[in-house]
Amino acid sequence: MQATNQERIIDLTIHYTNGKQQHFQFSAPEGTVGEQATLGTRLHKMLTADPIILELADKLVVIPVHNIQSIEISPIPSKLPEGVLHPMREIKI
Repeated sequence: MQATNQERIIDLTIHYTNGKQQHFQFSAPEGTVGEQATLGTRLHKMLTADPIILELADKLVVIPVHNIQSIEISPIPSKLPEGVLHPMREIKI
């Protein structure tokens, strides 16, 4: 996926309880505070939905939340949803 000058690519990785994972990308606007707030709101709505529904070019993907172990979003959006603990470091044990 190519991003324009006013967009950046966000990577979304879903880790399932069965050990599999799926990778997705979407473009997000760069720039104004309002656009960043919209991205934060979109992410919050997606993460609190059950099921999570993703629109691809040729189909909808419906993912029941009970099948999800974790979700990774990279790079970190500049405007985060309320309740996010930050900044954090992952410690490998």
